[in-house]
Order: sequence, then structure tokens, then C-alpha cells
Amino acid sequence: MMTSNGNIKVVKRGLDALEAWGRRITAGYRDVHVNDLTTSWRDGLAFCAIIHYFRPDLIDYDSLTKENILYNNRLAFRVAKEHLSIPALLDAEDMLKHIEPDKRSIALYLSEYYNYFENGKRRLPIPSSDNENNNNNNNNKSMTTSVR
Repeated sequence: MMTSNGNIKVVKRGLDALEAWGRRITAGYRDVHVNDLTTSWRDGLAFCAIIHYFRPDLIDYDSLTKENILYNNRLAFRVAKEHLSIPALLDAEDMLKHIEPDKRSIALYLSEYYNYFENGKRRLPIPSSDNENNNNNNNNKSMTTSVR
């Protein structure tokens, strides 16, 4: 694709675009080097960095260490679920156990972050069991939310 000033713009799609997005958002974060959709995400720092980039109030990135794989992943998955309504599609214990996490699983979970932060697909909070009964009584009501 040619831009108006004559430069060629490279358009990435699919997994390459998702990886490039993760690399761009996490650039400059200590101990984060996104080179792929597997081992680059194992220690959980990249997920924490993405959350911190957009919502620094939710994670104290400077307190994290790359050696604490289980803690980092649990933190990112919990914060994403509780504050951003991003479902926990990965398991922190699996990230610790497997030297090379599953590429498709990482891509699917990362796409949830991308859709939330870049596509404006903000979700309503995941209801707690206390609120489910109230929500079931209001199934016929429509809701709208403001995105940005």
C-alpha cells in the first residue's frame, strides 16, 4: 500500500499483526522482548506490560520480576478478568509448567486484549454470583455502554 507521501506502508494481518501489536505496546518495558507468540509471553510480564500501558493504575509493573512466572501470570489473568472483563483463557500453572506455551492459546488470549484496548470492545463486568439473580430478572431489558 502506498501512502500519500510516496512511502510504502506494510500492512500486517492475522498472527503477524497481533504479534507486532504486542511488540509495539510492550516496547521499552523492562525484561519484555516480544519475538513470537510463545516463549515471549511465558513469564507473564508482557501481559502485565500491556495492562500497565493502558491502565497503569491496575498494575505496579516496577515491582514485578521475570523469575516470578506464576505470580506474574496470575496477576495479569486476575486483573484482566476482574477489571477489564477479559476471560482468563490461559492457566498460570500451565505457563509455568510448559517451556513453550501453545501459540494458538497465546494468540487467542492476546486477541482479547487487542479487542478490548484497540477495537473498543469493552465489556460489562463479569457478574458475581450475587448479581446473577438480579441480572436474570432483567433479561428483557437492553443495555448500552459508552466505549470512549
